[in-house]
Amino acid sequence: MNQHASLRRRTEAGFTLIEMLLLIVVFSGSLVALLSVSRESARRLAEVDASARAMQYAQERLETVLADRRNPDRGYGSVPLQAASCTTPSANCAYPLESPISGTQLERSVQVTDISAVGSCPNPSNGCKQVLVTISQSGRKLASLAALLANN
Repeated sequence: MNQHASLRRRTEAGFTLIEMLLLIVVFSGSLVALLSVSRESARRLAEVDASARAMQYAQERLETVLADRRNPDRGYGSVPLQAASCTTPSANCAYPLESPISGTQLERSVQVTDISAVGSCPNPSNGCKQVLVTISQSGRKLASLAALLANN
């Protein structure tokens, strides 16, 4: 009975060193897993934020092109066919490449192509253009918006 009482006192006295080490290992493993999940969440949130900003920049440029098209003093002809890589404003480059967009590290390009022969053009004899606005960063495309311009 005396031996039983002695064992009971040892177990009631606290944790053993092995129990404490095991607790630290388990806690550390859990903490590492939690930090990993947290870092991945932060990375994905940053990607979503960057994509949203990129879409806003694309929408902004597309609205400029559409405003030029709708302007009675400018019209359909004021939106010239142009490559996405044009850099100097001219008669064939109304929307030059912005690299970078002011205050960002983003690049914005506008490509205008003739799609009059494509089935999606409502009146091929009058002409149709596709406007493609692309936002990229370090060569990686973040957002792209397209619009169809028809000549009435």
